Amino acid sequence: MRIATSTITNSATNSMNNAYKTYLDIINKISSNKNFTKVSENVTDATKVLKLNDELAQMDIYQSNIQAAINEMNLAYDTLGAINDEITEINSLIVEASNATTTPDSAKAIATEIKQRISTITDKMNTKYLDNYIFSGSYTDIMPYTTDADGNIIYQGSSQVAGDRNLTISENTTFTYNFTGEEIFGKQDGVNDFFSQMKELDELLNADSLDYDKIREKLGVLETASNNIIQSQGNVSAKVTKLTATQSVNESTIVKLTEDKANLEEVDITKAATDLANAQTALQASYAIGTTILGSVSLLDYL
Repeated sequence: MRIATSTITNSATNSMNNAYKTYLDIINKISSNKNFTKVSENVTDATKVLKLNDELAQMDIYQSNIQAAINEMNLAYDTLGAINDEITEINSLIVEASNATTTPDSAKAIATEIKQRISTITDKMNTKYLDNYIFSGSYTDIMPYTTDADGNIIYQGSSQVAGDRNLTISENTTFTYNFTGEEIFGKQDGVNDFFSQMKELDELLNADSLDYDKIREKLGVLETASNNIIQSQGNVSAKVTKLTATQSVNESTIVKLTEDKANLEEVDITKAATDLANAQTALQASYAIGTTILGSVSLLDYL
């Protein structure tokens, strides 16, 4: 059976076109360093890459949550340290005021300095990280401490049992934390509340007749507050350690996911170079054969 000349020429042309396309595809892969640029080019691997992209995006969220929490923890730790420094200074002032040689005028001057330091402590307890008051517990949009018309310092944040703040820091892992003024300085209506006790101290120091024993009793209030601060700083350190460890694990996971994505998506240059050489040889061979076939065809072959 005679094969039509058009069939022969079409076959030769298609062979050259296919060889050229293969050669060009490899060139494009090498230049872009991508095995594919469309899902349709490799549905299986492209689908895996899309899934890996989703996982990497989620890991970025986890890492962002962790870093924000670490930053807030560090700020809380430093702020608590600064507050404890103020308490140490107040402690020294109370020791001075409780000395029997202290005169009412001297006591009033001490009261003024203590009041200033209490104001500093209040300001520090109202510290914000980004848009959150860090010592308001779960009520992060409410300033924890304010002063009422009678000069009482009132705590407005959540209680220790009002609920927790939560961040997701890895798959199926939630980081829970709260800082409340209550856990550091006691309840506002409690007998051992720091600020109400400091108000009583102010009244004692401004009295015409000084009660040195009662003034000295306030040292215990400072000791309790200082111990609470030190304990809170210890808790902060433990939480930062946990966050840092999780951050490190997440980083390892990100490296693995990135490598998996690269193996699917990026070109193996060594293999691509070999494929390119083979494609170039095939292209040259197809051109040689095609030229021979097309060169042997004459008009008479179509008649």
